[in-house]
Amino acid sequence: MGKKFSKLSQSSSNDNENELERSNVPKPFKYVDGKRYHNVTSLRYHLPNDGDEFDRLQMQHYLSRYIWQSNFSAPVHELLRNGGEDIRVLDVGCGPGTWILEMSSDYPQTGMFHGIDIAPIFPDTIKPFNATFSIQNALEGLNFPDNHFDYVYMRFLTAAFSTEQWETIVIPELVRVTKNGGYIEIMEWDVKIYGQGPIAKRLMDSFLSDLRSRGINDYIVEVIPEFMEKINQLTNIEHETCVNPQGLYGGQLGKLALDNGISIFRTYKPKFSKEYNMTSDEYDKLIEDFIKEMDIYKPHNITHRFWAKKI
Repeated sequence: MGKKFSKLSQSSSNDNENELERSNVPKPFKYVDGKRYHNVTSLRYHLPNDGDEFDRLQMQHYLSRYIWQSNFSAPVHELLRNGGEDIRVLDVGCGPGTWILEMSSDYPQTGMFHGIDIAPIFPDTIKPFNATFSIQNALEGLNFPDNHFDYVYMRFLTAAFSTEQWETIVIPELVRVTKNGGYIEIMEWDVKIYGQGPIAKRLMDSFLSDLRSRGINDYIVEVIPEFMEKINQLTNIEHETCVNPQGLYGGQLGKLALDNGISIFRTYKPKFSKEYNMTSDEYDKLIEDFIKEMDIYKPHNITHRFWAKKI
């Protein structure tokens, strides 16, 4: 199913882009070093949204599902299984929409699964009947009424928001649009390689420096529970972690995690090769050595899931 939806998502997003290119509205994309990025200048999110990034996001989805053996942790399975036209689910920052496509197929009884993103990179036409998408910027407020969704989900947006935005805009908005008795869930990576070797440290130091230069808190996972508690509208706040290997030594799971990291470091090739005063070939060799190093040091990553019930 992953490959099928990947092709559909890419095709639909191209249709969306072509339509916007022909209109008079502001262009949704810009191009830097041959890669396509969103064109919202006020946002801090810095990764591309081209074909290579589509593939990485698809891989990241299956990696996280493999790690957790599930697409979510909040206790909403029975609600979604029983379903009903009035049951609504929201995915904030849905990207190519993989999570929405899977969930809407897994729970056809649920009335609506809706994904939002800042750029039209989600499927526009070919999708399950109960899956919908729209372009929205969460920092401008979610374009939904209060108490509208039974379950609100968001993941992997550490690199998108400042600490203040997390606390004063993002989490309050997730709670606002959630029904009383409904659930919110946030999933994030711990932006760190534990037990890393010298090459991994060099690459990660540069990556973290870039995040911080954009005003990003790379340790946001440490304060998300605090921000959820401050809302005073959430109860039963839960926090779980999963450790996963990164490297070929960790089998299929380790390879997926490694491939995810390699994809990000290759995206940074123009910036980091200049920073390191390396040629293109020298940077490629550094990535090859990084791969070998991972099997020597056997490092790991940690992912976090936070969920709570709205009262």
